[in-house]
Amino acid sequence: MGSLLKESNLDTGNQQKKISDNAELVGYYAAHEQHSLSQLLDFVVRAEKGGFTTTMTSDHFHPWWHNEAFGNFTWVWLTAAAERTKKMKFVTGVTAPIYRYHPAIIAQAFASLDVLYPGRIALGLGTGEAMNEVPLGFDWTSTSSRRKIMLEAKEIIEKLWYADRKPFKQGRNGFVYFNGEYFLIRQARLYTPPKTRIPIYIAGSGERSTRAAAKYSDGLITFVKPKDSMKMFKIFNAEAKRNGKDPTLLQKIAAYKVSYSKDYEQAFKSSNFWRATLLKNAFVTQISDPRKLQLKALKEVPDERLKESVHIVTVIEDCIKSIEDYFKAGFTRVYVHSTSPDELEFIRVFSNKVLPYFSK
Repeated sequence: MGSLLKESNLDTGNQQKKISDNAELVGYYAAHEQHSLSQLLDFVVRAEKGGFTTTMTSDHFHPWWHNEAFGNFTWVWLTAAAERTKKMKFVTGVTAPIYRYHPAIIAQAFASLDVLYPGRIALGLGTGEAMNEVPLGFDWTSTSSRRKIMLEAKEIIEKLWYADRKPFKQGRNGFVYFNGEYFLIRQARLYTPPKTRIPIYIAGSGERSTRAAAKYSDGLITFVKPKDSMKMFKIFNAEAKRNGKDPTLLQKIAAYKVSYSKDYEQAFKSSNFWRATLLKNAFVTQISDPRKLQLKALKEVPDERLKESVHIVTVIEDCIKSIEDYFKAGFTRVYVHSTSPDELEFIRVFSNKVLPYFSK
């Protein structure tokens, strides 16, 4: 990897601060697989009114489930959501720069978003899933190969974003030439560069992805539970220090799944939509058809496993301890991914009875 990756934590106008903003400790999660575009716009507007200041949004082509699912184009929604909110910040969780998204197009899209909504846009990167690439005609490759592709794509994205800025200055007059193992860029230039430094986070849970996040990005996005995070954070912190980075300047971001209803059975039934994410090796499977994922999950993922993954609550205050466990484990931000049967009701009661606890 080039020198830019080594400098990816440098300041470009917005000096990074110690992570201490209580208003951003707990964020909202917008699931494009389970809800329509218009519903998600309603949710995020209500979330901001309720006190949320940051939203993570999924970025998929196919959903994890077939029945009553959606396949929204996240980038279109991001513009509408940022326009309809006042100060809400957004991060993708996550965008995969593997096959269907060329890194130069990602760079162009998110630079434009930052121009329209400066300082409110962040980019989460990951190695992707077959269900988002194979349907478009691409062959699925190994996780290690996709990780290399992702890191090369990240380097291109940052070169294009900051080609004419110090200390990122590359090429001449902002033009970038890049001849890598996976991508070729011939004198490309972003004529609409970002206004601010756009944070980039890398998703992962294994040792290699954790090291990559610590070395090359502004933080880690993971679905690992608090009880399983100790070893991962030890690796993350050590790798950050090894590369001259202060771990306290890096985010450790979690997604916390919860389903709320006063009726326990209704809350549990609504969580069924995410059963396929609990398949063995779900995130590396070559299955790309949501119909097959759904059938396989119904056969192989027992109810108890689903209940372990999704916190089923009938009293909203029960969320407090679960979220506290993430912070005690070392996470710096928790995005609340609700799969509740009545999402607007969830936002209302969570905003009134849980969010204030973490905003003190």
